[in-house]
Amino acid sequence: MTRHAVERSLSKNSTIYNYRLLKRIHHKPLMHYAYWLCTVLAWIGALLLIDPLPFGLVLFGVPVFHAIFLRLLLQIKESYVPRSWRWSLRLPWFGYAPASYISLSKVGRLHSQLFWVGLLVLACLYPWIGDRLLLFSVFLHVWILLPRLLLLFLLRRHRAAGLMKINERDTSCYAQ
Repeated sequence: MTRHAVERSLSKNSTIYNYRLLKRIHHKPLMHYAYWLCTVLAWIGALLLIDPLPFGLVLFGVPVFHAIFLRLLLQIKESYVPRSWRWSLRLPWFGYAPASYISLSKVGRLHSQLFWVGLLVLACLYPWIGDRLLLFSVFLHVWILLPRLLLLFLLRRHRAAGLMKINERDTSCYAQ
């Protein structure tokens, strides 16, 4: 296609985005299987030590807390309504995750705050919940965030200008 034909097919108001791949981290199935095996063993152990009702409340409550906290942070601090975030049931982005391109620095900041505030909330609940339930809650909180924080650590060199895109088989970092 000649340059003149390309110019005719594009409007004068067209915007063209060019993204350059900086780094791609593939999600290896073997790591997922090992992670899920450890998870199932930990959940079985916790279910044997904790009553089923508190176990279920924590199992569903921690991801819901993460989603609510991330939405609040995005709306309050970023003045951004998170329409492009969705629920994911795949590791390493299990839970509430961005569905399109998003600034790597923003995701890192959000997840760092989520990690520490989540631990502080659990520490505040210590007098009212038992030791075993508290340990399971901390385990689940860290279990959900650890793969995300590991990926963010691996992409840390590109944090200033990188845009992150989460796909089914990999997490990629692009520059615009």
